[in-house]
Amino acid sequence: MNKEIPLKFYDIVDEYSTETTRAVSDAERDPLAHYFQLLITRLMNNEEISEDAQKEIADEAGIDEARIDEIATFLNQWGNE
Repeated sequence: MNKEIPLKFYDIVDEYSTETTRAVSDAERDPLAHYFQLLITRLMNNEEISEDAQKEIADEAGIDEARIDEIATFLNQWGNE
C-alpha cells in the first residue's frame, strides 16, 4: 500500500505500537501510517477533526474504527511531550 507515505509516519506507528493495548499487526502498519499521515496533515492545516471526520479518515486509510479513540489519546499525550 505504501503510497509514498513518509517514514516519519511509520515511526509514529512504531511508537504507537509500543503504547497500544492491542498489538499492531504487520498488515496494519501501512493503513495506520496512512491514517496518521491524513490526520496529522489535517491538524497541521488547523482543520477541525470531528468524530465523523475521524471515521471518514479511518475508512479512507483502512483502519479499524475501534482504534480511533486510542489513537486520539496517544496523539494528545504525544503532542504534550
